[in-house]
Amino acid sequence: MMRLKRPLRPARLRPAVWVAAALLAAGAVACGGSGGGGAAVAPTVPPPSARALTDMAEGQYLAGMNDALAALVRAQPWFQGLTRAHVDLIGAIRKCEKASEARGEVQSVQAMLAFAAEQPWYQDGVDEAEAEGLKGAFEAYAESLSDRNAPPIGPVLRTTIASGLFTVVDLPESREMVLLAAAEDPAQGQQALAMAAEYLPQIELLVGAYPYTFLYIMITDLPEVYAGLSYDEFITISPEYVDRQTIAHELTHSTLYGIFPIWFEEGFAHFMEYYLTGTLDEGAATHTAGLQVLRRGAQLDLRPKPGYDDVDYLAERAQGFLFIKGIFDTNGIDAVVGPVRSLRTRTVNAQELVWTFAQFGTAEQQQRLAGFVCQDVLGATRDYCAMAARARP
Repeated sequence: MMRLKRPLRPARLRPAVWVAAALLAAGAVACGGSGGGGAAVAPTVPPPSARALTDMAEGQYLAGMNDALAALVRAQPWFQGLTRAHVDLIGAIRKCEKASEARGEVQSVQAMLAFAAEQPWYQDGVDEAEAEGLKGAFEAYAESLSDRNAPPIGPVLRTTIASGLFTVVDLPESREMVLLAAAEDPAQGQQALAMAAEYLPQIELLVGAYPYTFLYIMITDLPEVYAGLSYDEFITISPEYVDRQTIAHELTHSTLYGIFPIWFEEGFAHFMEYYLTGTLDEGAATHTAGLQVLRRGAQLDLRPKPGYDDVDYLAERAQGFLFIKGIFDTNGIDAVVGPVRSLRTRTVNAQELVWTFAQFGTAEQQQRLAGFVCQDVLGATRDYCAMAARARP
């Protein structure tokens, strides 16, 4: 699947940011199935034999490893009873070793496996679920080494492995993927994993298939203004904001992986955090009050903004959320997620976004949307007001 790599993005702001926004507006502060009867039954495909799995591991992965790392893998108790999950783990170790070679960190991969082997959860036998989780940890480390825009996770991997902070989730569209967390407080890491495992299937149902094989949630201190940051399959959460709204917001960013204007990217993530937690009206009140602090209107403003500054950035987020909530209030959830599913992997400008929403649904729904856009969007290049008027009987 196509992947669009993006720089680390400011995502969910702390609720208290609107207090700082008042100072910003004043110029005082700057901040950076089962089948029916009689249906034919497909023959069961037998799993590969133990010999075949060992040959696969040796030929595809171990033969390419440095001798010390290959010897360490062969010395693991689970190597004597390989399953497909264990072979996939060995593949991830090899992938990680290759990524580390370019960064001069080959020894770190061997040290990572040795450290895992010391942990209680590992020493009582690595079952398939644990093999999947550990594979995800090696894949995450490999990705962080390969992509220089990704956050460096080497310093926090210790907490992931020591506490076994990983779980495998089976998503309806994208199937199995691994959730991992890094946290000095294991209970907080488990809390983040539980919320992510709860919300990710719901987000996928609305937005579309999760595009990556893992999601790594790091709980660590952030600059004061941020509750969370995101970059593709990597999410960073402030320890003070390991909550449902922040998790839902950041998961939306990881699933919505095109490149969009701030008002849509952040506005939609805000919509999802409030929609999934049943707090849309609370969110609307918060963002409306924030715009009043900024001395900006609630209409989505698409007009050029010379000298774009922090106030413009904060206003766009709030206006984007209120615009998307307005679509929901006008035509329901399908009118929101239908266009989003069609756009989520693309790079789309502001006018295309508005037009896609306005053209979704029945003629009656389109008429209502044209009227909504006429009243609630400034700077639209199409005459939505005339469209709404012409559609009236």
